[in-house]
Amino acid sequence: MTTSRPLAPRNARVKHLAELARRRPARAAEGAFVVEGPKLVLEALDAGLALLEVFATAEAVGGEALAACEALGVPVWEVPADALRRALDVVTPQPVAAVVRVPAVESADRALAVSDLALGLLDVSDPGNAGTLMRTAEAAGAGAVVLGGCSVDPFSPKSVRASAGAVFRIPVVVESDNVTALERMGAAGLRRVGTRAGAGTDYDRADLTGRVAIVLGSEAHGLPGSLGALLDETVAIPMAGPTESLNVAAAGAVVCFEVLRQRRAAARAARP
Repeated sequence: MTTSRPLAPRNARVKHLAELARRRPARAAEGAFVVEGPKLVLEALDAGLALLEVFATAEAVGGEALAACEALGVPVWEVPADALRRALDVVTPQPVAAVVRVPAVESADRALAVSDLALGLLDVSDPGNAGTLMRTAEAAGAGAVVLGGCSVDPFSPKSVRASAGAVFRIPVVVESDNVTALERMGAAGLRRVGTRAGAGTDYDRADLTGRVAIVLGSEAHGLPGSLGALLDETVAIPMAGPTESLNVAAAGAVVCFEVLRQRRAAARAARP
């Protein structure tokens, strides 16, 4: 069993934490990301993720999250609150931050092959939206999330926070190209259903009971028309008022839970 050890504010480990929190290339190079807060640290442990090291302020020492980490032999470092705030680049930091190994991509590939529902995010650039959509996907029973093109890093601190821990449990596939992302979903046998404002079948009239991937585009422009040939169907959410469309996170929630509603209705209808 380890005990927390103090670190100076400018220690190399603290600087390394800051690099992982702020820079996507650093996370990609190391295959690790930052988890903030005792609750999410415990959720990461419960999900079976590998914690590499933990940083905590004096107020967090002796808490449940640190005790769980120490019991597993994870190095725990005590740092001044101001140093942790600067490293995480947030106004009000959590008292605990952990460096966590990114889950293996192979599990996501397997998950796509057996998923009845997946979520595809193409060029979704806001980390809050991406995290919220991962949380929605998990809540709706999706087996995987695919991020393509210029989408934000799903393991950025803001995405992780917005996912409320869903990113620990739902397999995530990242593709740098939107075409490859769509082809990957199609190769898994998923029917790719894109969402577009004012185009396609009303979402509640489409048959979403089979194996489907709900595909969402960027906040500013939606799904590019050039990707239409790689979509098996397009659906729209009709607006009752003058608003042109919903925020991408809201639209994703509406359609994902329509999938869930239709499947529950079909299951009820099939009962003798």
